[in-house]
Amino acid sequence: MPVPPEKRNPKKSQQVPTRQIKTGGDPDSLDKETIAWHFHRLDTPHADWGWQIRPSDWRGILAHLQSFEGLTWAALKQQAGGRKHGTNHHSLQLEEFSAAARARLTQLHLEEFDSFFSLRINNTLRLYGVRDGRVLQLVWRDALHGTRRGCYPTKT
Repeated sequence: MPVPPEKRNPKKSQQVPTRQIKTGGDPDSLDKETIAWHFHRLDTPHADWGWQIRPSDWRGILAHLQSFEGLTWAALKQQAGGRKHGTNHHSLQLEEFSAAARARLTQLHLEEFDSFFSLRINNTLRLYGVRDGRVLQLVWRDALHGTRRGCYPTKT
């Protein structure tokens, strides 16, 4: 049987406790975190930078990603090599990407990001993605690095 309106005791709202915003932390602390991956942003259908690849190519990429998993971001960024012995893995500003790559980012609604992270797999293969904390959200697999059809032009 319902309670008559005159006998109802409404609950009083509770005061929401105020929270303090923490400030001052170490901006490099994320580089002390170990690496993790997300695959939900993969640009699978792209003809040049997509992920429709042979199973053996997938196995090779996954083997590289697994080898990076125990590393911190700082350790990964310190790995050097390549033709000019620069860092193998680093952030890149999006305005440095090719016009076609920037247009594709707009199509993918990823133009809000101002940088991508590049992983060097070998001399011509790069993986690009958005870094969010300790997680790299992979987007492109660029096997055309160093060519006009690559998404990031190399400087000679």
